[in-house]
Amino acid sequence: MNPRHRRLLIPGLLIALLVVVLVSSLARRADGAEAGPDVVSRMTDARITESSGLAISVKHDDLAYTINDSGNAPIVFAIKISTGAVVGTTTITDNTPIDTEAIAIDGDGVLWVADTGDNQERRTDVALYALPEPGPGDHSVAATRYPLTYPDGPADVETLLINPRTGAKGVVTKGLFAGELLALPSKLVANRANVAKATGHEMPAVVTDGVMSANGRFALLRTYSDVHLYDARTWKQIRSASTPPQPQGESIAIERSQKSFLIGSEGADSALIRIPLTLPRTPAEKPTTKPAKDKSTGTATSKESGDQDGNGFAGSMWIWAVGGVALLAAIASAATKRT
Repeated sequence: MNPRHRRLLIPGLLIALLVVVLVSSLARRADGAEAGPDVVSRMTDARITESSGLAISVKHDDLAYTINDSGNAPIVFAIKISTGAVVGTTTITDNTPIDTEAIAIDGDGVLWVADTGDNQERRTDVALYALPEPGPGDHSVAATRYPLTYPDGPADVETLLINPRTGAKGVVTKGLFAGELLALPSKLVANRANVAKATGHEMPAVVTDGVMSANGRFALLRTYSDVHLYDARTWKQIRSASTPPQPQGESIAIERSQKSFLIGSEGADSALIRIPLTLPRTPAEKPTTKPAKDKSTGTATSKESGDQDGNGFAGSMWIWAVGGVALLAAIASAATKRT
């Protein structure tokens, strides 16, 4: 290569690289990935030491509910998300749950508490408790108890999934090597055991909590170190990402905007961490051009399908990276042709 052309090429490549970095930074900001995880608040109330579930209020802004793990009073705490302060308590009076592990709210505003923890896998008294969403303030409630049994006998369960649109309910076993999705009867009864049914869908190992999107199309499952996004129609995994380090990650809840989710942990002064979320487009939101079929998963894909195949839960920076590489190649090619 002519030395003069080499002197022109090197500054050109440096300028192109700078453009790629700047454009990528702008892309991250536009996609919301720049924000990353954010500690919203800490639950400093001395009564909350083993937060094991989290549910976002469907009636009140900036409000969530949590419960303690086994060995604690049967109290549902109402938490102001922005501050972590307790703004209400609801005591379950007529029954005493043994090992509460999950909490969820259905589309009708009913709050469900899952007394399903069973580390030794020998309990025969696991159950769900249902009560109207209490809101702020102090309350005492006689919750309705729905006993459960599982198809293969006792199992440790820390995840309750409720479809907000249909009311369909399921639980996920906490297996050491893999979990299993079990479907609950469409109509639960209080006077006899409600038998869960195997679905044949294998879930990740050591799932500690889960939540469904507002439209019932997607589910997030968390472990101690990761979050997995599933298509709730097929129960195929769409993507997964690592979570920020936590002492013992036990809870997850999608916020009402559906653009972020919160994760929590057991332990005193535990943090509520907000993580950006980009859900795949539902059919009604897809472009008018017919997308291609992804043979590996059977789901539709498109260049305009948002972050469906992105890295993590937000952002689509790879498009800008490809453009940057193309720009660098074009400069190098042009310089070479001058020789």
